[in-house]
Amino acid sequence: MATVPDTTTPGPDPVRISDYQADYLVTAGGTLVAKETLTTEFPAGRHGIFRFWDLADPQDEHARLEPRQVTVELDGRSVPVELSWEKGTRLRVAKIGDPDSTVSSGTHTYTITYRIDGVLSPTTVGNGSDASSSWADDRPSESVLYWNVVAQGWQMDIDRSTIRLTLPAASSQVQCTTGVGAATAGPCTIEGAGTDTVTLTTGALPARTPVTVRVSLPVPTPDRVTAPWGIAADGSLGRSGIALAVVLLVTFVLMALAYVLDRRSREDEPGLPVTYEPPTGLGPVQTAYLTTEEVPDRALVATLLHQAERGLTTLSHGDDATWTITGVGDAAAWAATDDVTRFVGESLGVTQPGATFTAGKKTVEAGAELQKTRDELPAVVDRWAEGIGAQRAVPSEVAGRVAVVLSFIALLVVGFVSVVSPVPGIYALPFAGFALGGAGLVTAGVGKRRTALGRDLWSRSGGFERMLSTSSAKDRFDFSGRKDLYTAFIPYAVAFDCADRWARKYETTTGSPAPSPVWLAGGAGSGSAGGGFGGGQDFSGFESSLAGAISAYSATQSSSSSGSSGGGGFSGGGGGGGGGGGSW
Repeated sequence: MATVPDTTTPGPDPVRISDYQADYLVTAGGTLVAKETLTTEFPAGRHGIFRFWDLADPQDEHARLEPRQVTVELDGRSVPVELSWEKGTRLRVAKIGDPDSTVSSGTHTYTITYRIDGVLSPTTVGNGSDASSSWADDRPSESVLYWNVVAQGWQMDIDRSTIRLTLPAASSQVQCTTGVGAATAGPCTIEGAGTDTVTLTTGALPARTPVTVRVSLPVPTPDRVTAPWGIAADGSLGRSGIALAVVLLVTFVLMALAYVLDRRSREDEPGLPVTYEPPTGLGPVQTAYLTTEEVPDRALVATLLHQAERGLTTLSHGDDATWTITGVGDAAAWAATDDVTRFVGESLGVTQPGATFTAGKKTVEAGAELQKTRDELPAVVDRWAEGIGAQRAVPSEVAGRVAVVLSFIALLVVGFVSVVSPVPGIYALPFAGFALGGAGLVTAGVGKRRTALGRDLWSRSGGFERMLSTSSAKDRFDFSGRKDLYTAFIPYAVAFDCADRWARKYETTTGSPAPSPVWLAGGAGSGSAGGGFGGGQDFSGFESSLAGAISAYSATQSSSSSGSSGGGGFSGGGGGGGGGGGSW
């Protein structure tokens, strides 16, 4: 793709225009029908030329001067033309030629035709006298053609130019100039003032030198093609105020709809009266899941501790920073425990007396098994909850979740397309609105709803969490004569992520250090030197070893897979018809 050159490009293009001729027909409705005939002198090795048009009008920031029906011929024959956009949708570019072949050296003629609507401006535009002028003021002027008949962006030297204007009525004042601004204004020759045919001629024009004309006409100023904002905003807002209003309305409606779907997916929290034990038959992961409909982060650790507390396994600490889980319980004991606890035991192969599983920071195979087990826990818990009738699937919430995810994907796609194409960024707003309004639909629990049984279990599980995690007097637990319950509830406190608070609650209530459980590393029930189980070295070492094993496995997987606005007087380059061209 030939890029539009910056105005600071040094030196002229290697191709020269020996004769620049243009025929411009202007209708009373403000449409310019253009035919540009360029006689060019080519050196060897060039593929063709490009022509670009600037849609901005320096005198009217709301006007859009877009070329339509662009056709090009080379030496009287068709030639490949690729239309594209540059600088968002400000510059329309025609790339002319074949990238797989070059134009032979010598003289070649390009004929470019196109149409542009809205070229006539109010008479207040471009008043001034920095130009060659001629006029016949028999009738008052109602509009003007203020136009760069040779665009200021042509990169080639031009030997001479001839421009013929066919107007919708006899002209009054006619002005023309060459160069950019009053300081560099040069002469041009005008013929035909007071008639409907005006001819302008110039001599040699250096590269990037415009020829600008201002013709006063006794024709009412027609409506122009406009946008409510400056051209710099077109890439984001498009060009239609009505389209923007429709998009904003659709965005609001979709955001409101998604918000309603989000609110309908929420469940009112039941009362959570303090309870002093978990619901009967539920392990720590199930109890925590019922309060949030999400498997807790420390579910695997909590379950392994629960197995040991129930006498199904023992946990022993090795000298090399490893931990060994040894099966103790028989088949009947494992059958009597909850589904999650049994699943973890089966996955690690410790449901038979004497069976062992060892994990440490360097045990890659054990880490793989631990990670696999941890990753499967959500599905296991979900099946359990549906199996006992504690929750049911809600298809409408699942559909809402999918719609939010798809909206987010569409937002990214449309946003990307708007950057690399003329599609305005506003078309991403409806997707953004739905994704924002329905953000809550991608949180835990959406797509499932607790039944009456589930809400009852939620209430009791939530009340048990309150007892474990709060230190208020009304939630105080009577540990007198029941010290064993402190250690029995440690796995639940781990699942609820409140083991430290549970230990402090024990110490505050009894005035004694929290005991270490006898089932963890051979503890004897004495006070923990680490300030209770929640911060004890045995527990932190056990969890660290499990995390280290999983990390060791993950590391092997990673290493194996890395592989301007209106106003001002008449001057050169100040009118519509900006653009230019060059060769490539």
